[in-house]
Amino acid sequence: MVWAGIPPALAIFRKTKRKGGIFNLMDQKTIKPAHPHEHLNNVRKTYAALLLITACCFALEYAPQPMYNTISRVYGTSHGVTVLLVSVYMLSLSVAPLFVGILLDRFGIRRAILAATALLGASAAGIALASSFPVLLATRCFQALLAPVILTAVLTAIASLFRHLHQGQALAGYIAATLTGALTGRLAGGWGADCFGWRETIIFFCLLFLPALPLLRKMPEIQRSSSSVQPHLSDYLRLLRQPGIGAVVLAEACGLFIFAAVGNLIPFRMAELGKGDSSALIGLMYTGYAIGLVATLILEPLKRLLKSNGRLLLAAAFFYVLSVTALSRPSVTVLFAGIWGMAFGQFVVHAMSPGLINMFAAQGEGGCNRAMANGLFLSCTYLGGLLGSWLPAEIYSRCGWTTCYVCLQATVALLFAVVLKLVLTRPELR
Repeated sequence: MVWAGIPPALAIFRKTKRKGGIFNLMDQKTIKPAHPHEHLNNVRKTYAALLLITACCFALEYAPQPMYNTISRVYGTSHGVTVLLVSVYMLSLSVAPLFVGILLDRFGIRRAILAATALLGASAAGIALASSFPVLLATRCFQALLAPVILTAVLTAIASLFRHLHQGQALAGYIAATLTGALTGRLAGGWGADCFGWRETIIFFCLLFLPALPLLRKMPEIQRSSSSVQPHLSDYLRLLRQPGIGAVVLAEACGLFIFAAVGNLIPFRMAELGKGDSSALIGLMYTGYAIGLVATLILEPLKRLLKSNGRLLLAAAFFYVLSVTALSRPSVTVLFAGIWGMAFGQFVVHAMSPGLINMFAAQGEGGCNRAMANGLFLSCTYLGGLLGSWLPAEIYSRCGWTTCYVCLQATVALLFAVVLKLVLTRPELR
């Protein structure tokens, strides 16, 4: 009864027994609670704080999107220049995690999370003092460099905290936090800009990081790689050759490639279908993304229903393939339904991928370097998103919608083929 009202992401503590499971998840060199309940409370506070700063990262990333027109008028910049306020985040997230994974292994996850969280909170000063667009963009670049540090460290910390119990469900909570943050940033960003001003709204999102610091104060240092050899960039090639990891990151890159492409092309496709004059209708099309949050919250019931991770992964990929076919129909209604289906399939795959990456990394030779594995996951995922936000739009503008659709359908077919091969070759997924 005590657990009846808690969020699903925190329900992972529900079935834990005192003599094992959650109480043995942390390395006890840096934390020695006097009582098991104190340990449980520390884990709960740490997990909640990690989800909070994850949501804040994505809210801060996407908050400027609905403010583009206002910021362009204030600084006299073109729309192509103003969009850099968000584009710098995507570029940073597609490259920086590869280096962050190495740095975390050397300097420690706890220190990285605390430092990056405090600096993002302090970056509110840069927003407040941005008297010109270059200063504002420089502040956003600074924030964009810190975001991969937090996200890579959070993924690694959650994977370590729950490495013996409910790791997949705990990482699904991370995915739910990313979706919550992205939706909140867009919705609250637009509303806040109208009510309080664009600058005050972005400052507010920066300051949201600071309440997480007291919750993270008792976070123990996460165990680093068991290898005595210092990691290097060349080690990522070894990780990619490790069974299962290459397939998961390729499937993730393909999924986000399609998702980013559809998100960018919706306004143009709506205009082609004669509905481009209504901004409200175009905005309504994006509400389908909310189903992704539902998908992450019902992940465990879906696993129990299909009785294996592999079956759920394969079913989600197949559903994704079917949903993309909606893009071929010249109908706004069919397009709207297809976006809901694509969001559901994409985020089931997306929510399962971090758990699979960490599981396969733990099975590799020479121990488990979670920081590098999660850095590789983030980098490949956002590289797919970065390409998806540009390449399909180029194909659409040069060759038309049909050719663009064929490109997207080929990509989702590749995703399904990769997932099918992964499930057939990995006994633990069947």
